[in-house]
Amino acid sequence: MEGPLDYASSGVDIDLEGRAVASLVESLARSKRGPGELGAPVDLPGGFGGVIEFGESCLALATDGVGSKLQIANEVGRLGGVGFDCVAMNVNDLICVGAEPIAFVDYIAVPVADPEVHATLGASLSRACETARVTLAGGETATLPGIVKELDLSGTSLGWFPKGHGITGQNLEEGDVLIGLPSSGVHSNGYTLVRAVIERSGCSLEDPCPFDPSHYSREIERFSEVDSHPTLAEVLLNPTRIYVDPVVDLILESRGEGGVVGPESIRAIAHITGGGLSNLLRLHDSLGWHIDSPLEPQPEFEWISEVGSVSPLEMHRTFNMGMGMVIAVSEDSAEVAEEWIGSRLPGSRRVGRIVDNGRLVTHSVADVVFSHY
Repeated sequence: MEGPLDYASSGVDIDLEGRAVASLVESLARSKRGPGELGAPVDLPGGFGGVIEFGESCLALATDGVGSKLQIANEVGRLGGVGFDCVAMNVNDLICVGAEPIAFVDYIAVPVADPEVHATLGASLSRACETARVTLAGGETATLPGIVKELDLSGTSLGWFPKGHGITGQNLEEGDVLIGLPSSGVHSNGYTLVRAVIERSGCSLEDPCPFDPSHYSREIERFSEVDSHPTLAEVLLNPTRIYVDPVVDLILESRGEGGVVGPESIRAIAHITGGGLSNLLRLHDSLGWHIDSPLEPQPEFEWISEVGSVSPLEMHRTFNMGMGMVIAVSEDSAEVAEEWIGSRLPGSRRVGRIVDNGRLVTHSVADVVFSHY
């Protein structure tokens, strides 16, 4: 019997990656721009986006790529959704600091230029920017034979918020309520492990999907033809959900008079990406998070776990497990916020609470506990 798979044995060691990023950050020089100057750094805990001063506003920037999900898209020649992945990974991070995304630029690297591929990517990025309500302000295409072996796609997004209105997580209180927003599937993290599971399964990417694919058509129909009998690749390539609607609208509502919730009601927002639920620990230095009523994961997660013998802890550390974003709101605003978000994004609901447990993420699945990001 083959042993259990995990992300590290597949080629990505999250702990090592974390230490490498910490070393990079420690080596960076501080900005020469001081407080009050345009472009001066603004300390905003959590690390989901970089923030700088800009007069009476703050600008936020995030940069990310699609990652090894592109290897599946390249192999089967289905690139229509990867623009959504690229835009989503960036704008969803900006939302977490309370910023409204306003612009996006892309970077495309290829071994050989291909007008058809570039046209497909351009159309996908354009539709994604429309969904995210941002301007596609430009980008760069590089042909790099000998350096790049296959298509790579990344981008950077710009957002803004009025000075003093950043969302940091530092105002979290014990008893605050966690609202989970459903993902559309695997999104854009963990695909190195996904590809190891596919190899172990013996399935071809072009085989009919070996698990229930009924959620696939509801997502894919936004930008592509719906296939009533999707392949494994098509379901795994379901694009990352863009959360601008409803999350940005909730943030904007909170700043106005008579909004759905008050300006102090939204305590923290976390994008559940690489690192899974451990991302929550980025948002407070002493309080913890308990998920007592998790959203139901899509069937692909059960298939990955079963075929790869992947433990519950590793699944929740690598994947979003059906919940792509978490919003912490004050207890007195929880009911109205849950109802409002759920009416805009069905399936969103209360999943847990902020607890004073010594900065841990705990879960209804007993083995799922995180003490560090």
